[in-house]
Amino acid sequence: MNAEKLKIINMTQSYVQSYIVYVSVELGIFNALFTENMTTHQLAEKLHISESLLKRFMKVLTAMDFVHQKNEMFHLSSLGKLLSQHSDESMESIILFNGRVCMKAWSFFLEGMKMNKSPIELMEGEAFFETNSVSNHRLDTFNQMMRQSSSQLNLDTLFQTRNIVDVKRVIDIGGGAGDVIVKFLKGFYRAEGIVLDKTYIREEAERTIEMHGLTGRCRFIEGDFFLPIENKSDVYILSRILHDWDDHHVNVILRNVAEVMTDKSVLFVIEKLLPEEVNRQTLPAFLEDMHIWAMCNGKERTEKEYAELFRQDHLYISKKHLLDSNIVILEVKKDVQSADEGYGYEICGSL
Repeated sequence: MNAEKLKIINMTQSYVQSYIVYVSVELGIFNALFTENMTTHQLAEKLHISESLLKRFMKVLTAMDFVHQKNEMFHLSSLGKLLSQHSDESMESIILFNGRVCMKAWSFFLEGMKMNKSPIELMEGEAFFETNSVSNHRLDTFNQMMRQSSSQLNLDTLFQTRNIVDVKRVIDIGGGAGDVIVKFLKGFYRAEGIVLDKTYIREEAERTIEMHGLTGRCRFIEGDFFLPIENKSDVYILSRILHDWDDHHVNVILRNVAEVMTDKSVLFVIEKLLPEEVNRQTLPAFLEDMHIWAMCNGKERTEKEYAELFRQDHLYISKKHLLDSNIVILEVKKDVQSADEGYGYEICGSL
């Protein structure tokens, strides 16, 4: 078989590895081996599964470098430890969400393309976030994934670019469980904070606020970013919100934020940016664009596309903060003249 045919086969069969990783996490293999080494027999008994089938399965995990075996005892590699809930850098929630929800939704991708309808809606009969709000199990899996993602957010470069004491209030719009706003309040140490989101996430957000000792400075307010926002603030945050929605819905969100902003307010939009250039190196970004459409009819965007959406509500990018990952923070301000005439802006930090 020539190299090109082999490349195609490897692409089409990559789902096998995805399922192997998901099933091994769902079974609890990495949690079991995190605290003690085990033989195949011991692990099979602990997990209540077939020993003969597990023996074959563990060969795959060994070849994938998730586990190592010595004297019949299995132990986790550094890669395998990341898939245990006991790791400080655990990726377990991300894997579970992908296996329980995303991979099932992708089986409707063909129908979605033909019907111009997101696969998750075809699978569940309603929009992604509507299902989240009524399913405690789905909501918990989704929140754990988002919390894992938020924990990696490093705002040091952002705090270095401004006078901290000038910020008196910060509002995280669609702030979820509160993990992002606690990071902002640690930097803006004189500010009060508000998490604005739907009521189903209130309890978890208030637990986060209390856990970080911010009960006296931060509170939860029930709200919806598709409705007018009443609270004035120095800083507004939209953290990985806009990519979940199509252009029409994004216009509504930005209009609601713009209407409550003053020319002294700032909006921090935290997102990944879609590259302008399409090649093998940028493939992951375009795959993510398809994934966000499949899951919630959303859209990853280039910087120019975001700038155009901002311009429609007299908003413009004043700074771009490059974080220590593939996340950027677009610092957005309100000004009719700057938005209409175009802009130049400062780039802070480096990837």
